[in-house]
Amino acid sequence: MNEKIAHKAVLIYPEFDTQNTFWSYAQSLKMYAPASEFGLPKRLLPPLGLMGLFNHLKPFYDELCLIDKNIDPRPISEFIADADHVYIGGMMAQEQSLLKLGLEVKKARKILIVGGTAISQQSPLMQVADHLLENEAEGVIDELLAGLSKANAKKYYQGSFVAAEHFFQPDYAAINMQNYVHMAVQISRGCPERCEFCDIPSRFGKAFRVTPWQKTEQSFQQMKDLGWTGQVFVVDDNFIGNPRKALEMLKNLYQIGEKIGYHHPKYTELTLRLADESPVMAELRHWFHKANFINGFYGVETPNEASLLETDKRQNLRGERSLVDKLRFISEQTGAGVMMGMIYGFDNDSDDSVQEFIDFVNASNAPIVMAGLLNALPCTPLITRMQKQGRMIQTSSGNNSDGIINFIPYNFSVQQAEQNYLLILQGIYNPQVYFARVMRHLELIDPELQSNYRAGNNSLAYLIKILTKKHALTYWRYLPVALACAKRRCGFNTPGYMAIVAEFFSLCAQYTHFSSQVSVQRKNIARRDYTDTQMVSWRELQMSEVD
Repeated sequence: MNEKIAHKAVLIYPEFDTQNTFWSYAQSLKMYAPASEFGLPKRLLPPLGLMGLFNHLKPFYDELCLIDKNIDPRPISEFIADADHVYIGGMMAQEQSLLKLGLEVKKARKILIVGGTAISQQSPLMQVADHLLENEAEGVIDELLAGLSKANAKKYYQGSFVAAEHFFQPDYAAINMQNYVHMAVQISRGCPERCEFCDIPSRFGKAFRVTPWQKTEQSFQQMKDLGWTGQVFVVDDNFIGNPRKALEMLKNLYQIGEKIGYHHPKYTELTLRLADESPVMAELRHWFHKANFINGFYGVETPNEASLLETDKRQNLRGERSLVDKLRFISEQTGAGVMMGMIYGFDNDSDDSVQEFIDFVNASNAPIVMAGLLNALPCTPLITRMQKQGRMIQTSSGNNSDGIINFIPYNFSVQQAEQNYLLILQGIYNPQVYFARVMRHLELIDPELQSNYRAGNNSLAYLIKILTKKHALTYWRYLPVALACAKRRCGFNTPGYMAIVAEFFSLCAQYTHFSSQVSVQRKNIARRDYTDTQMVSWRELQMSEVD
């Protein structure tokens, strides 16, 4: 099937239910970055999933438009008045906005199709949408379109794992790229690991499926043709989930950069297996550098070995190196920065774990640390265990940095977990320890790796804002240390020198956001009321039942 089914379709990406989160960088973007074309702050990343759907739908409609409500404040009535079909897609962290938009679309009497990881047969959107697609849409989208053309489409479509050649190819012309700080591309799906808290294996499978290289090349070529030279987030679930295939991916990315005449600066998500001593990992580290990856986000989770074993994060315990040494080794070997994902609230965590957590982070070379409270997500072994034990309190918001734990912790109460979380944030984002991590980072990254991108990335207006607005005195205090590091490593006023200085200013801008998030969490947690159940630990509840 490849014929027109209607005149116009509108694709809408909902606002995130909480706009100002750790990953939104809302405070920094509002303060330092030029606004988007509609006057709102830019967003970090574009709606990649809908960009792929947009491309797939082009043969089926005369007119298509994609609206990202995170940067576009215009009422959707302007776009859907003459639309035949409206597609809305999003994640759990957008669930309330999905519902609100869905109700508005149905009020306008339009056919509504919703999809994304927020969708399940328990979703309130079941009562609103005409058609729903759960999980991977590529395997069921053509069945839906055929049904729409014949007016006999089903209510619910359950997506399954599709072969990689069927992955949607995003159309970067569907958006104005200047509304975003970074671009995104997906090369693989799936993760073979078994972390108890993670929903990736159930949603996207354990098999490592890799996009055909012609499609990946088309994505980078189109980004370059449209003028994009900034960072690209490779949004894979675990980039090195299959080391042999990952090595091939890196080599192909290098060849793509050579062919199109530009190596985009990249970052991705992966595991600490990259620090393993095996020959394949040594080769991966070499090609990670050569393919121009300037950062990696690592799921470290916790320094508590018992908690890592509990959640089946055994890959972090491989080898003789400590976790801190692994992070440093990766930066030394790849020249790339390291970012960490950290979690507090495992059954083996306690009040005593708080200082261990803080000390571990502050001994590392990772300036940016996404610290969150453990949440039991749908489609995970953790939620199955929590439900079986009767410990669930509420569904997760999908925002792992909202300072809420959604089940009764084992060794402390919900109230204490959230107070401990605040202590962790304050302990890792006070300026003294944050900038100590920044300086370790600046000593380890490869300036040449970043120089082509970073050296031209310091507009005068941007620097003036950083050095005159919020926290300016703090930034002035650490600037001489950063300048001395840059000069010692690269000489004065060289491309490498400028790259290190640019990286310092970027991390200053990010600190503005992180420090504001600590303040937000402090206020939110102070306002919370707790039930009796939320003021005791699961261990205490069990003991009281025995008594």
